[in-house]
Amino acid sequence: MPATTAPASNWKISAGPGLYAAPDFPGSRSTLAYPIIYQDIDYGGRFFSRGFDLLGVYALNNDIWQIGADFQFDPTWRKSKNDSRLRGLGDVNMTMRARAFAQAQVSFVTFSADVAQDIAGQGQGLIANGDVLFSLPAGKWLFTLGPGVTWTNGKYMQTFFGVTAEQSARSGLQTHAVGAGLREWHANGIVSYEISRNWSALASVTFARLQGDAASSPITERRQQWTTMGAVTYRFR
Repeated sequence: MPATTAPASNWKISAGPGLYAAPDFPGSRSTLAYPIIYQDIDYGGRFFSRGFDLLGVYALNNDIWQIGADFQFDPTWRKSKNDSRLRGLGDVNMTMRARAFAQAQVSFVTFSADVAQDIAGQGQGLIANGDVLFSLPAGKWLFTLGPGVTWTNGKYMQTFFGVTAEQSARSGLQTHAVGAGLREWHANGIVSYEISRNWSALASVTFARLQGDAASSPITERRQQWTTMGAVTYRFR
């Protein structure tokens, strides 16, 4: 009998241990690092789960366009007990976001935009990002680099950078009125390496510089903000 070939699976699954590091809170000079499990899961080019994007669906997914929506875990928080300057401002908890995104790839250039809304009632408002990324493959390496900006609404700005009269009385910080606007400009760097057929390594770094009301807030200790992530993943199928 002639040999038969098993049909290709609709699943693409990679996962492995990683480390994530980010400012202790937006505007902080200290860094918080913790272990993560990084996953990259795709089903039929329609459904996906990748990193902090926990469950998503593509409305369009081809060689040029990726348009869709997902539920995104946002690990940003702020605990007043961790810094004497924050006492009286109240805590901010991590949240879940509903995100819509669009991405277009033209040759080695990728244009992307997304909007993500807090849906867990943690006062983290709405965040919008716009980025341009330039990719350079080199053998088993893939280097990606590019600039971007982040805009946030008034709810987000008030939660992380605003100081009301009541908060000022409790904390001793000067009152600070804020509004919707540009939170930062940033630069992204991503590098991946194919270790073997099944093993891969991924690292990313984002340098951001706070702008406007975020930069001038008395809560902000440092305008320059660094976020990094590294992971080693195994491709199961």
